[in-house]
Amino acid sequence: MQHLDMTVEEGIGELSTLCANEVSFNGKEKCNQIPEPRTSVKKLLEAANIQLPDVLPSRGVIVTTKKKLTSRRKVK
Repeated sequence: MQHLDMTVEEGIGELSTLCANEVSFNGKEKCNQIPEPRTSVKKLLEAANIQLPDVLPSRGVIVTTKKKLTSRRKVK
C-alpha cells in the first residue's frame, strides 16, 4: 500500500483539479479528452487503483457550478 503525505481534504482538493477538454470534429462530433494529470493527482489515482480513459463521449450537458443557490432556497 502506498503512503501519501496529505490529508483527505488536501487529496480531494487535488482531485478536484482534474478536468476534461471538449474536442469537436468538423463542428459535429464531440468527445472529452482527459489530459495527463499532474503528479500529485496521478499518485492519488494510482493509490486508489483507478485508471482513467484517454477519451470520454460527450453528452452535450452544460454544468454550471458558479451559480449561487441562496436565491433558490426557502427562507424561514
